Amino acid sequence: MLIAVPLNDRNFQEGLKACQEAGADMVELRVDMFEKLDVKRIKNLIEEVHKVGLKTILTIRSEKEGGTHIENREELFRELSPISDYTDIELSSQDIIPVVRQAVKSSGKKLIISYHNFEMTPSDWILREIFREARRWGADIVKVATKANSYQDVARLLCVGHQEEGEKILICMGKMGSVSRLAGFAFGSVISYAFVDEAVAEGQIHLREMVRLRSLFYG
Repeated sequence: MLIAVPLNDRNFQEGLKACQEAGADMVELRVDMFEKLDVKRIKNLIEEVHKVGLKTILTIRSEKEGGTHIENREELFRELSPISDYTDIELSSQDIIPVVRQAVKSSGKKLIISYHNFEMTPSDWILREIFREARRWGADIVKVATKANSYQDVARLLCVGHQEEGEKILICMGKMGSVSRLAGFAFGSVISYAFVDEAVAEGQIHLREMVRLRSLFYG
């Protein structure tokens, strides 16, 4: 039951200090939101996170799923994935999944293959196929993040996800989905995301509150 905090490269040190002090377990480096894409500089940021005892998720989100267009995206994955504990690549980025998978697995790290739907939560059979396709592509962890338009959507995603074998991340976005960020742990979700400055997705909970609630409900 890990809590990750997405950070960009603006005021990175301040954000990292806040993560450490408030009890985060991981930092997600949202490289697609970085102002500077120098490989050596990003490597140094990953090392800074490791030095304070936190794990890293490398994410270079594609523009198709809420990120931005980056010309050297594949190169960044090849260079940075071997030193990050986890790397997140979208299921829709199948053109570069093999390259990313090779960089991650050859370094003994973990591959997150993710699916995002910012409008709705698909039907149960589609959710099941998303999990299975991500596994076929070599996911160590399958991340499914969908928009909850009702509490029934939250219940469906958590229940379907709970039935799927292997590690997974289950998130419902939006105000109604906020409960999933804590309840997901009870259904087998291994990572949830919080914020320290401002939320990067609707429904995120502040890190301090997430840590408090995790302790309250899960000990």
